[in-house]
Amino acid sequence: MSSQPTAAPVLSKAARDRYTLAFDTDHAELYHGVRPGYQADILDFLTTTTPGLAVDMGAGTGLFTERMLAAGWDVVAVDPAPNMLSILAQRAPQATTVVSTVEDLETTGLAHRAQLVVSAQAWHWIDTEIGCQKVAELLTDDGIFGIVHHQIDTSIPWVLRLCKIMHSGDIHPIDQPPEVTKHFSQPVGKWWHWQQALTVDKLHQLMMTRAFYLRTNNRQRHRMHNNLNWYLLEHLGYAPESTVYVPYLTAAWRMQRSQLG
Repeated sequence: MSSQPTAAPVLSKAARDRYTLAFDTDHAELYHGVRPGYQADILDFLTTTTPGLAVDMGAGTGLFTERMLAAGWDVVAVDPAPNMLSILAQRAPQATTVVSTVEDLETTGLAHRAQLVVSAQAWHWIDTEIGCQKVAELLTDDGIFGIVHHQIDTSIPWVLRLCKIMHSGDIHPIDQPPEVTKHFSQPVGKWWHWQQALTVDKLHQLMMTRAFYLRTNNRQRHRMHNNLNWYLLEHLGYAPESTVYVPYLTAAWRMQRSQLG
């Protein structure tokens, strides 16, 4: 079996709805603590314009929102999970939060005002046609649409097996542009290779933030924890207090509204 993904995941509306409910979890603070943040130069790649209004689509707990706020942007953060947005509101009260799916977002008050719209680690949860229409409604004529996603580097065999145990399924072909409609120009991409340092316990916590784990039953969760302990402690030989350096890839894509949009 190939260790490299060959296509981005395509989710039905029913699947997107199920996963939305899964992420509206009481463990949103755990999610924020173990999910990786974003390098400052990702935002530098997306746009060099003077900061103005930005919309974070699928903002979650605000990992990318915080990056934009630090750079001086006024941010409207959109997410369907109130528990996730509550963490964002606590950490970044200067952001405006909107509880909504992207597909149901009311754009009238923001129409053609956003200089930047970003979907970070969320575009695969959004209906492409409707999502692109919403972005086009939000952006100024010269505004930028950015799509960013992290993924664990499964080209390395031990990492691929780790992801299978953790049911880390949000893996995209790193060099394949995201699917967008005729509303936008051809995406231009840039990539980052880096590592996340996690203890064995933190890797268990990272697994607990995955959609599969959140939606499955307690028996399956117990099995997943046992399998992860066996793999890390017995098979790979890590001590419980060890630090595991997990290799990641991050892709960022930028585009603008096209003449057709």
